[in-house]
Amino acid sequence: MALNHEANTNNSGQIDQRRQIFTFFVEDMMFGLNVENVLMLSQEVSDIQRLPVEERGFCGVTKFQGSIVPVLDFAHRIGIPSGMESKSALLGILTERENEHIEWLNALENTIKTGAAFTKAMTANECSFGQWQRTFETRDETLKELLESFAEPHENLHALAVDLIKLRDVDKQDEALEQLAQARLTTLRRISALFKRTRDQIQSGMRQVLLFITTDGKTPRYALLIDEINDVLNYTLANFQSSRSGGMALISKIDHVIDGIYARPDTPDCLFFDMNKLTDIDALMQKVS
Repeated sequence: MALNHEANTNNSGQIDQRRQIFTFFVEDMMFGLNVENVLMLSQEVSDIQRLPVEERGFCGVTKFQGSIVPVLDFAHRIGIPSGMESKSALLGILTERENEHIEWLNALENTIKTGAAFTKAMTANECSFGQWQRTFETRDETLKELLESFAEPHENLHALAVDLIKLRDVDKQDEALEQLAQARLTTLRRISALFKRTRDQIQSGMRQVLLFITTDGKTPRYALLIDEINDVLNYTLANFQSSRSGGMALISKIDHVIDGIYARPDTPDCLFFDMNKLTDIDALMQKVS
């Protein structure tokens, strides 16, 4: 893939050189490199051969046309959590929150039967799931819609606490237990189904790909294991902010590999990385050999 340079004259009569940047995401951070440095993409992650080499982010090696190519997990290499790790943690959170609602209904049933104090969240807003949901952000529109679908059944479930305890307090325990049993078959079942669909949506996005990096357009220097491909975006030099400028202090944790930021109003900022800063490939190949 050859880098496509275009020249346009701006309002001041100067020529802006356009650059094509291949972009991908790690969580909410968008990274990019020159499209001319992208040799190919591959989904053959299972072909990676693991090797006992001490190198941060080193996954093993794969082959390209018979040649051995070292593979680096991009996120681990630069010292940040990968999208796979974040999604795995999210799956765990959702499973915990689902179980909490099963326990919530069991506790309410015990309160109705025994008269014990009910100490669980009385409203959806007080619930740990409701609090988590208000702060959670994602670029996945389907996931957003699924989480929004929880609102009605979640509020209905928590509303049971006040209503059923009132029934118990006026000696209508049987009626309260009957309504609780019905809620277990309807409202709770609907919530559990939404949790399953939400987890399924997250799992469907847990697919990594190999990005083969090149300097000559023919042979790979190394391959990066990445989580989420975005697109090839066009920028001008006017969109670029060097890593030596003050604003880059915000990403000081990874500035050892970042050359700068490409910024446009219509997209997230693109952290442009130097493929040569990411690793000393010659030293790595000596370890692999």
